[in-house]
Amino acid sequence: MTRRPDAPPASALVVGYVAGAHGIHGALRIHLHDPDSVALAPGRALYLRREGAALGSFEVIAVEPVPGKPGRRRLRLRGVADRDAAEALRGAELCIDRAELPPLRDDEFYLADAIGLPVERERDGRIESLGEIVGLTSNGVQDLFEVRWREPGGRAHTWLLPVLPAIVVEVTAERVRVDLPHGMLPDVLEGDA
Repeated sequence: MTRRPDAPPASALVVGYVAGAHGIHGALRIHLHDPDSVALAPGRALYLRREGAALGSFEVIAVEPVPGKPGRRRLRLRGVADRDAAEALRGAELCIDRAELPPLRDDEFYLADAIGLPVERERDGRIESLGEIVGLTSNGVQDLFEVRWREPGGRAHTWLLPVLPAIVVEVTAERVRVDLPHGMLPDVLEGDA
């Protein structure tokens, strides 16, 4: 497998991950955080890393939808020529340089930037913590934040937060503020929150 030894730039944005190989000619099955994204344009440099370690940079040759699999795409990279090379990249994060993306408007953000942020809501004049965003997923219709909340005793609960303007009302570098309809939180959280 031929690859450039480049590590992702400090401004790298994680846009998805490699789910596995597709076929015998080196294509990758990938999951994108934003299935409609055009970030992986042919000719663009794509940086791969696993558990923080750089795996190299590759040139994107083609990205195609996988029929019947919402959010899944088939990706071809220069230098990944067979199934073994593709399988070796399973689990790798797909990163691109933010400098290659168009600027965001004031009311926009990259979903991946919310990972690690606390989720809060205002209730009865006070701020309540509802957990921390630990991942992204999609149900095929909308994007969802995976939010983890810990009970005072340490038990963790994960719940899904739809990324909709009526629910996610503010995203800053410090937090995600939400306005949730009754019944959206897990019972254990609803009782405390």
